[in-house]
Amino acid sequence: MDSKRIYKVALIIISFALVLDFCRQDKLFAQDAKQGQAQPSVQQQQQSQSNQPAAVGSASGQAGANTEEVKKTLTAVVPVLEIKRLESEKPLYSIELRDVQLTDLFRVIAHDYNLNMLMDQNVSGTITASFTNISLDEALDAIAEMSNLKIQKKGNIVKVSMNLITQTIVLKYIEAKKLFDASVPAQASSGNAATAAAPSGSGLYGLLSEKGKILLGQQQNSLTVIDYPDSVKKVEDYLGVIDHKMETRIFKLKYLKANELVGAASNSTTIAPTGTGTSSAASSSSGSGTASK
Repeated sequence: MDSKRIYKVALIIISFALVLDFCRQDKLFAQDAKQGQAQPSVQQQQQSQSNQPAAVGSASGQAGANTEEVKKTLTAVVPVLEIKRLESEKPLYSIELRDVQLTDLFRVIAHDYNLNMLMDQNVSGTITASFTNISLDEALDAIAEMSNLKIQKKGNIVKVSMNLITQTIVLKYIEAKKLFDASVPAQASSGNAATAAAPSGSGLYGLLSEKGKILLGQQQNSLTVIDYPDSVKKVEDYLGVIDHKMETRIFKLKYLKANELVGAASNSTTIAPTGTGTSSAASSSSGSGTASK
């Protein structure tokens, strides 16, 4: 009997010990789970630390890119006007210009170097140039030539104006009035002279600058051109090519009929030379159409 009682008591004690151990392990497991939610694991910490420099690096890289972009923008927008006196016996200078307004440049030169400058109200535009070992007179002359300006010096006064010249061109064979009318669709006439503001690219006006004009000259069968020297030269060269005596020839046709050819060509406009009433195509139709070459 005693042995059986002892056996039962031993079983109860063992069971009670197992229950206590199970409860203790469950409590520890709950604490570990709670700590796991509050703090990241070592692997997560390492991954977070490895990602953090990349994020900082990308942010700093973006900031650097933005700074470079701002620098480029400021460099492209801000004009540069630098005039430095060089150490030499003669008054020589180093001049750096970038996107500088011509009016601002002349004002600075007049103020800093005690020059009396008069500027025409039509002077405008910008200039970009770089000079070294150059005098102010040479620099002003080069800038004027580059910008279609004219500099006149009278005593202590320097006058700056647009370099517009007037050239009258007398035509020998082409009728000036017809050529002028063909170049200028809408014109304002006044006596023997006329002026018009034709659209760019229309006839002779396509050779001119924005300041250019073409007039019917006072001389017989002439045109007067007002523009910069380069543009006036273009007009002179163009008129020199087209102003030639037109010849009349009669051709014998083997396969085409003369009236069909003249009918197809009648839609085009032909400027006949002065004193010539018909074109070459009209001359061929007035003949028999079978004349020899």
